[in-house]
Amino acid sequence: MDRSDPDMIGVGLYTIPEAARLVGVPSRRIRCWVHGYRYRGRDGAEAASEPLWHADTPATDTTVGLSFLDMMEVRMVNAFRGYGVSWTVIRDAARHACELFRDNHPFTMRRFQTDGNRIFGEAAEGQNTHLLDMNRRQWVSKPIVQRSLFEGIEFDDGQAARWFPAKNRKVVVDPARSFGRPVLTDYGVPTEALFAAFKVEGSIDKVSRWYDVPKPAVRAAIGFERQVAA
Repeated sequence: MDRSDPDMIGVGLYTIPEAARLVGVPSRRIRCWVHGYRYRGRDGAEAASEPLWHADTPATDTTVGLSFLDMMEVRMVNAFRGYGVSWTVIRDAARHACELFRDNHPFTMRRFQTDGNRIFGEAAEGQNTHLLDMNRRQWVSKPIVQRSLFEGIEFDDGQAARWFPAKNRKVVVDPARSFGRPVLTDYGVPTEALFAAFKVEGSIDKVSRWYDVPKPAVRAAIGFERQVAA
């Protein structure tokens, strides 16, 4: 898959290592989530774990394939794990959500909550919307202690559309801009280009003049690239 393919405009494309760098999830873990993996059970028999969802296009360490929505799905699954939700619960909820909402990227929709044990999703019941326990397939009447799952994400029509990975929102990952590469929000210049120029010249002033970008914005780009490389 080629980023220059016109059909890929607005989709965003990433290799697995690129996505890993941005969302802070190890490449090996992402590969298991999107490709599945084989393992040996307690009885020594070989078994297979299916992919958690089907990526939009094949992705490897050297070819682009993960879309922006794939990457946001990775981010959400990692957030669930960070709040203590078990892998079994996540897999079961993802399978049910794909069927219920007819979407291959169910966790990229702004409808989910977790209490750290189970996953809940807003779903229609008649003409009303209620909270559904995605694992027990039961409606929930009491409020759920919500966790912050969507920090930095902006939604269009309920689905993730762009992501601000830093709290200052000076950098945005938007599939509609620069093929989903991180860019300065106000100027559209890829952060990796600014950082590469800075590493060559060692001067924020020069980079600022070359790209016609204010020095504080150049510093923000450099800081972001250093952060995701750490």
